[in-house]
Amino acid sequence: LAPRQPARQPLGRLGCALTRAEGHLGVATTTSNWAARSVGCWVLVVPVVATMALAAAAAATQGQSAALAALLQASAPSEGSGLGGGGACDAQGDVCASVAGEAWDAGLQPSTWPEHYKAIRRVKFTTIDKLLEIMRPQSEEGMPLIVEGTKIMNVENWSNPTHTAGLLKDRAVLVKRSQSNKFRYFDLKKNAGKYEFRQPVQETQQKVDAFMEEAENMLREGRTGRMYLQETLSGHSEMAEEFATWGWETLIRTSHACGWGLPDSNELFVGMRGVETPLHFDERENLFFQVRGLKEIAVFPFTDYTRLYPFPTSHPCDRQSMVGSPVTPNLEAFPRFQEAVGHYGTLKAGDLLYLPYGWWHWLRNLDHLAISVSFWSTTPPSDLSKGIPDVFSEHMLTRVRRNLESMIATQHGPENHNQSMLKLRDAILNKEEQDPVLQQVRSLLAAVKMLPENQDGFLLQQIEGRFGIDWNEHVEG
Repeated sequence: LAPRQPARQPLGRLGCALTRAEGHLGVATTTSNWAARSVGCWVLVVPVVATMALAAAAAATQGQSAALAALLQASAPSEGSGLGGGGACDAQGDVCASVAGEAWDAGLQPSTWPEHYKAIRRVKFTTIDKLLEIMRPQSEEGMPLIVEGTKIMNVENWSNPTHTAGLLKDRAVLVKRSQSNKFRYFDLKKNAGKYEFRQPVQETQQKVDAFMEEAENMLREGRTGRMYLQETLSGHSEMAEEFATWGWETLIRTSHACGWGLPDSNELFVGMRGVETPLHFDERENLFFQVRGLKEIAVFPFTDYTRLYPFPTSHPCDRQSMVGSPVTPNLEAFPRFQEAVGHYGTLKAGDLLYLPYGWWHWLRNLDHLAISVSFWSTTPPSDLSKGIPDVFSEHMLTRVRRNLESMIATQHGPENHNQSMLKLRDAILNKEEQDPVLQQVRSLLAAVKMLPENQDGFLLQQIEGRFGIDWNEHVEG
């Protein structure tokens, strides 16, 4: 449960917006309260007050059960998993070819969602103080929100795609390529289970103007395959003047008011029309700004974990749902998905989406070269300073699911993860209470005060439909 030190990342030029934000954080408005050092026009910022708060929180966790802490902890922040949207050959509109009679850059229509899905709440931005009044309870409840008109970035400038190319000048950026319209995130370094894995996406380096030219030609000529630009903005000193114009005060004050770490990581997403990011979740709080064009999104609570059938934690697609697309789910393979209740919305330029920790999300670009920027912050740890709670929330128990599965993989060997989970299932079904793995798991669940009569269902939901299958069938999304 000990919180991690926030990574130091460039926040742009130390201008009056950042200085004003300091004052609103409840510390003296002098730069001596910040561990900062200039790198040209860049400033690496770590507030000393945040360091003190982290140390106090760490001390409060002392004396807690190590096993319980391990079960409840949030996983280490992961690399960005492509929140911006990816790919080609959309089953519901963009069919890898220009539709007869339509302009090559014509926009797509939003999806039609089931009646039991809910629209994401929308509010209009007025002042930062009013936004904080809205965001505090929204964050505590862990519900998504769309805020219109925050002016985090100048969307008029970004409406011209050449503005993006001009900012990044001659820098080569990360461009992903897919033979479909789907860009599934994966990390080969996380293939601890040594699964046979077919990469669904290829990564290349390309200049922005060349990416945009090729993307346009793909659509004009009706070629299969799609491209998607995803670039971490840390280290792009050529964008220093641009960064200085961004609404850091809004971002920093919101993060502080909600008890998160500073927005210490930003990512730029530029996608072709019709590209999709399959369902996945991130282990950070996200303020996601739509800069250009329209993008549709469907999100599901973190607690819908077993209804979304994530890949095993030892798989390269950890944190990814095997369901992939909520528009065309395979209910034969994933029957519990029909119990999930999605929330949906369409983001337009100027909208700021709050996406809470752990919320599953699927995105699709309705316009060509839709652009988004994410601002990620670390989530606060579970607070056990007042003792172990009598009742563990669904959110806590969902963390328990992931951490318990990772413990089993680690203890019995990640390459044996599949067999270990199937053996646990068989021990439950055959009532083999003397099985050592089952005994260990039951003791851990007892530590989070789960009643014995609820444990079998909890564990079987964790296993069924996720293990003993051909995972490659569901990698594309």
